[in-house]
Amino acid sequence: MKLAIVMGTLALFLATIATGCVLEQAEQNESRKAAAQFLGKDRVQITKIMGEPKGAIPITDTGGEMLFYSYQGHHYALETNPLGVVDVAVRTS
Repeated sequence: MKLAIVMGTLALFLATIATGCVLEQAEQNESRKAAAQFLGKDRVQITKIMGEPKGAIPITDTGGEMLFYSYQGHHYALETNPLGVVDVAVRTS
């Protein structure tokens, strides 16, 4: 009987962890989908949509920039290539 209680508790614990992992993955996918609208746009187009970035950090390895925006209550991190075109876009919150 005690073994059944321990096994049941362990199963519940593992199910809780698995559910948390699935929800976290869903949130990450949603943040990428929300930011995907900015992929392929250059910095001038992004500025017209979201205004000037709150921060810009040059990326010396690639020659691009990491741009940080706050737009419509969300925060975005966009990475541009050397031509100023967005290659990576993520909504961070």
